[in-house]
Amino acid sequence: MVTADCLRADHCGFLNPDSSLTPTIDRLAENGVAFSQAIAPGPRTPSSVPVTFTGEFMADDDDWSMADWQGRQARIKRHMDRFTHLSEQLQRQGYETATFTTNPWTTRESSFHHGFDDFNEVSADSPDVSSKHLSDSTLFKLMDASIDSVPGDPGGWSSKKEWFSQWPGYFELIEERIDSLSEPFFLWVFILDSHQPYITPRQYREELSSVEMYYSIMRYWYGESSDGEIPDRAAELIRGAYRDAVRSVDGFVTELSAAVEEHDPVTVLFADHGEALGEHGNFGHEQTLYEENLRVPLFVHNAGTTATVDDQLPIRSLPELLTDLTTPEEFNPHAHTRPFVFSQTEANRTHSVRTSRWKLISSPDELQLFDLQADSEETTNVSERYPAVTDTLADVLEAHEATQREKGVVGDAAGELVADGRQL
Repeated sequence: MVTADCLRADHCGFLNPDSSLTPTIDRLAENGVAFSQAIAPGPRTPSSVPVTFTGEFMADDDDWSMADWQGRQARIKRHMDRFTHLSEQLQRQGYETATFTTNPWTTRESSFHHGFDDFNEVSADSPDVSSKHLSDSTLFKLMDASIDSVPGDPGGWSSKKEWFSQWPGYFELIEERIDSLSEPFFLWVFILDSHQPYITPRQYREELSSVEMYYSIMRYWYGESSDGEIPDRAAELIRGAYRDAVRSVDGFVTELSAAVEEHDPVTVLFADHGEALGEHGNFGHEQTLYEENLRVPLFVHNAGTTATVDDQLPIRSLPELLTDLTTPEEFNPHAHTRPFVFSQTEANRTHSVRTSRWKLISSPDELQLFDLQADSEETTNVSERYPAVTDTLADVLEAHEATQREKGVVGDAAGELVADGRQL
C-alpha cells in the first residue's frame, strides 16, 4: 500500500487524459481497478490518515488546539488508541507487517506503530532511520551539515528539514526490508515527495532548474508582497515544481513495483488528500473542503479483475477494502462505494457531504451547495437556486454528525469503564 502525500487526482493520467506525468501509475491503474471518484475524509494528513487507518472520524475534545502541534498529535494518538487499525487487522490474519513513513503526523507519538512488526519513521530525529536518508541530494546534505554546525537552530531548520524528504534517500532500506519479508506480508510506504516544498531529484525534474525550484519554495513559504500574495510568475513556478514532484512519485512507484515483482503482490495506491495550486485563492492544503483537496487518485492492481469505478469511494473504507482483498472471494470493486461521502476539517468546524452530482459544505458562517457536474471548479454557490437539494443534504449531514456525536459519547463511556477496571 502506497500513500502519496498531496497527490492530486487530475495530475494522474488514468484520471485525466491530458496529464502525462504518471506513466507507471497509469499502467497499473489501467490494468487494475481505478476509482475515479475516491474522496478523502479531510484536506490534510491529520484529518485524513487517522480516519483512513481506523475507518472512523476523529471526535472533538477540549484538550487540544490548532495552534498546539503537540496537542494535535496527542489528539491523533487518543483516536488511534481507541480504534483498531487496518494494520492490526492484517497482523491478526497472519500477515508480517512493515512500514516506512515519512510524514511527521504518522509516528509512534501518534500511535501509528500499532499493528506493525517493523515500524520505520523516516524523519529528522527518527529512532529507526538516520536523518542522512532523508535525501540523497548533495545540496541537501551540504546544507544540513552546514546548518547543524551553526549554534542554535537557524531558521528552525531542525523542524523543517524532514519536509525535504526524497524517496531515493531511503529506498535502499525499503529494498532490504522487502528481501527479508515473509509471505504473506503487508508493506505500507508513505512518501512525502509531492508535499510542499516539492523538492525533486534531478532525474525527475523536467520543468524547473534547481534555482527555480528553490525560488518557488521561498515564494510559497513567504510570498513576495506584504500581504503574502503569490505573484503570477511565482505561482507558475510553484505549479511546475509540483508537476516535477509528481513525476518523482511515479518514479518511486516504478522502482517499488520492480522491487516487489517476484512476490506478485496486490498493490493499492492512494493519496491522503489533494493539493490546491491557486484554486479558491489557496496553495497547499488549507482547512477547506473543495475538490482540489478532497478528490484523490486510488487504484487496486493485481486483484484478479479490471474495472473503472465511477461511483464514489470514501477512502476511509480502506480497512474493509483491504480486508476483502485478503479473502479467497472474488474482489468486488463496488462493495465499498457509497451514495453519500462525508469529509471534515481537522478542527471539525467545516463539514461536507458529497454525492455524484452535488456537494454541500457546511461551515459556521454559511452553507454552500455546488453542482459538480455543471461547475466542477466549485465557483458558484447554488444553495438558493436549489433549496430542496440544500435542505435534503443538510439533513443528511446533520444525521451523520449526530451519529458521530453519539459514537463519541459511547466511546468515552466505554473508556471510563475500562479505566475504572469494570467490565461491560
